[in-house]
Amino acid sequence: MKTEMPITWFDIIDSTNSEAKRRISDIDKMAVFAAKFQTAGRGQRGNKWSSADGENLTFSIVLKFGKEAGVRLKASSQFALSELAALSVHSYLSGTGVEAKIKWPNDLYVRNRKICGMLIENALDGEYISSSIIGIGLNLKQKEFPPELINPTSVSIVTGQDIEPENALDDFIPHFTGRLGLVFSEDGRNRLQEEYLSALYRKDLVHQYRDCTTGEVFNGTIKGISAGGLLSVKMPDDSVKEFSFKEISYLL
Repeated sequence: MKTEMPITWFDIIDSTNSEAKRRISDIDKMAVFAAKFQTAGRGQRGNKWSSADGENLTFSIVLKFGKEAGVRLKASSQFALSELAALSVHSYLSGTGVEAKIKWPNDLYVRNRKICGMLIENALDGEYISSSIIGIGLNLKQKEFPPELINPTSVSIVTGQDIEPENALDDFIPHFTGRLGLVFSEDGRNRLQEEYLSALYRKDLVHQYRDCTTGEVFNGTIKGISAGGLLSVKMPDDSVKEFSFKEISYLL
């Protein structure tokens, strides 16, 4: 897959992920849609993504797979796309002086504060992925946040730098395209997982969690990620339990 990334910027839009869906039939292999302000930005679990006008980087990367795009990726390997996206932001942030960790599956945290969130929407064609829309919201210059956001932070808060969204996107793209080819081979995916685990938030540390299927609060230790992207947690009785998204909640 070639790594040209045509970028379309909007001053204002409902959601870059929504725009990507509207335009996906016109995209050959990949594209980026970015906005200075989103009126209906979306996050995980159906949450709204809140971002001040012009202060943060909100964008969506579209990847097309299949015969026309010249590459195929099995649905069983789709967590590699989450690892790719999270590691690309992690690498970009490191270059700005921000030491972040990846909170499974693909948020970025600085200590216990969230600096980046993602919404990844994959479309399947049988056992293969036909397209992926990777929506990313990275807090850059914003210093004041709505009170309902309990733990946000930004590059500016952490480092004092005021980085313009357009410059941040230009600097981010090479981090993404430089890793993109890794998702298409087993060796590459193994490399992504190794790098992902080395950056994983709370790995090998005892912290409190809630089992969302039972409501139980417990002290657990994150041990790793399964081949399918499930979170492996050592339980109080020393057993290891695997959780899917929405089955476990981090208590901060």
